[in-house]
Amino acid sequence: MKKCSILPVLLVIILTSCTLSNEEKAERLVKETLKDYLYHPDSYEPLSTRVDSMFIDVTTIEPIMETSDEIKDLISKINRCEREIESAESSMDIWAPDGYSSQYSRGEYARAKKEKEKAKSDLDKYTKKLSGQFVSLKENVAKYHKGEFTGWAVSHRFRNLNGAGSMTIPGEMIFFCDKEFTTCSGYEANKFEDFVNVLKAVDEAVSDEDILDYFKENCFLLLLRFLIN
Repeated sequence: MKKCSILPVLLVIILTSCTLSNEEKAERLVKETLKDYLYHPDSYEPLSTRVDSMFIDVTTIEPIMETSDEIKDLISKINRCEREIESAESSMDIWAPDGYSSQYSRGEYARAKKEKEKAKSDLDKYTKKLSGQFVSLKENVAKYHKGEFTGWAVSHRFRNLNGAGSMTIPGEMIFFCDKEFTTCSGYEANKFEDFVNVLKAVDEAVSDEDILDYFKENCFLLLLRFLIN
């Protein structure tokens, strides 16, 4: 008898699950996922949810983001090496030995020459690494454009309390869910926007120089934003 009484309940649960819209399925999964992300999950309040079919390989997103960060770091190191080489060459001009050079002058020249050689060696190393990162980036971007249905892209806006619990702040994230809405991963909208800009830069690039120009400009804008704030 007990088994018979449980059966209708199970049927109701199954039927309810089957009749949920994609938006409802997405909101339920996103809410569960955000529990581990928000400072105060009890304050979470959904505002809007948009679900679109996706045709991408989501496993390439993290590698692309990591490679992009590595490229930015290498560009910064290359810029530093170039400044060090320029500074060392300037010192070498000042302390260039002649028939009247003192021991101190010769020592300063030797020190500057050694600094230039070290910076040049580092520059060559970082430039080689940068070329390798460009190859990795282009390969993953090509894999990203899978071309077949892989799940659902969910744009979700919500409100929640900030870390101090003192004020309610709006939030927006992009989630990537599997076909059955059983698992998903999410990214803050502004971070994903940066990711999309990288994709666009690589897709439109004719050469590695074009990709390099994009990252150089991006690094400059980040520095400018930091100085302004």
